[in-house]
Amino acid sequence: METRLEQLIQDELPKIKVETICSIECVSQNLRRPLNGISVIVLFIVSQSQIENFLILKPFFDNTRLILVLPDNNKGLVAKGLQLNPCFVTYLDNDPHDITSVLRKIEQLKTGKQPLSEVENESRHNLMKQTRLATKR
Repeated sequence: METRLEQLIQDELPKIKVETICSIECVSQNLRRPLNGISVIVLFIVSQSQIENFLILKPFFDNTRLILVLPDNNKGLVAKGLQLNPCFVTYLDNDPHDITSVLRKIEQLKTGKQPLSEVENESRHNLMKQTRLATKR
């Protein structure tokens, strides 16, 4: 899904600069740089231990929107993921177009083409809907 998402972003959102980072150490280094210019991070989480490592970095995500991609809707993993305050949560088997849609809306926000409240309400609705699905099982 990561490779497919990168290609979709390049095709659908060519103005967005994408950088692929494959280790928690590299994420940490990038977030620690002053004025790093990162506005959105898409985190692909594959395990409980990995999400624990990202929770340690939580203060560095404060000024960055976070899109969280989880392997499945495991209740424990979703609960941990929500502690990172993501603006959107999805799963590996979902359509990556969902992520590009969120990125497009964030980009529209930055350029002033869409009111903030509309994006926030939609993101909250999606997150609450997915959280309810995860907790029902």
